[in-house]
Amino acid sequence: MKAALEKELSALTLEEMNEVFTYLAPFVTPVDDDAVSNELMAELEQRLVSHRSDPTGSITFEQFKNREFGIL
Repeated sequence: MKAALEKELSALTLEEMNEVFTYLAPFVTPVDDDAVSNELMAELEQRLVSHRSDPTGSITFEQFKNREFGIL
């Protein structure tokens, strides 16, 4: 990464970093099913089944961001 860009990014607030991440995520996240292993897909499906049977242990994405990054 270029030093100037790294300097600019490190000066951002958490909220601004979240905006940059949200913008960049689609460009670096696999979108085709072949990119996800069978083991990972099975785990994700099992977690979805668990969530649907008892969603009380879940939190919203906003709650997660606030807990992990202090972002509202």
